[in-house]
Amino acid sequence: MIASPSVEIDSLQRLHFKPRQSIPQYSDCLWHIEKGLVRTFTWDEEGDLAILGLWGPGDCVGQPLANMTPFQIESLCEVDVQAVPVSSSELGRMMRSQIRHMEKLFSINSYKRAPQRLLYFLDWLGSRFGQQIEQGRLLDVGLTHQLIAEMMGLNRITTTRLLNELARENKIKLFPKQRILLTCNMTDSSNRLNPLLLGPCETNSKDVA
Repeated sequence: MIASPSVEIDSLQRLHFKPRQSIPQYSDCLWHIEKGLVRTFTWDEEGDLAILGLWGPGDCVGQPLANMTPFQIESLCEVDVQAVPVSSSELGRMMRSQIRHMEKLFSINSYKRAPQRLLYFLDWLGSRFGQQIEQGRLLDVGLTHQLIAEMMGLNRITTTRLLNELARENKIKLFPKQRILLTCNMTDSSNRLNPLLLGPCETNSKDVA
């Protein structure tokens, strides 16, 4: 989706989007995410998606930061955004922040082994969007198995199988409404993002269900 012509920022104000809706783009403003989760992506001539990033509260997204065509912003759950004008000084800072997150996601997707790639991705999700509770880090962002598969370049069946395997090993626990509890301390400096060092760990999840 190519950026739309200039518009009056005041006319946009705050907007609400339901899951899987496309968020419009404008050449002279960005969207500040106040609630929810969105993803940005592009696609090739054959229609294959390339996920550029996953963004949540506090992040800004928009065509001025992406500088590519095609480009689309999609809500993954109930999302509230606020239009903010593009500032030359702030634009550079936000672009550097987005590049860091995109580089991290691309590095995760560079792993050829699907189990390792998924484990890295869950760790990254937990550090970015997880809520720390007594039993571990709770991911309550509404990511379906299909969306995780698309983010990882996998198919849904493989993703579901791998998630179930991690659950059987007590590394994660799966709950209704796409909630995932990361029961192991994946971000500990001694075992960060190293699946070979992540053995099964026990947890009491009764407070999460």
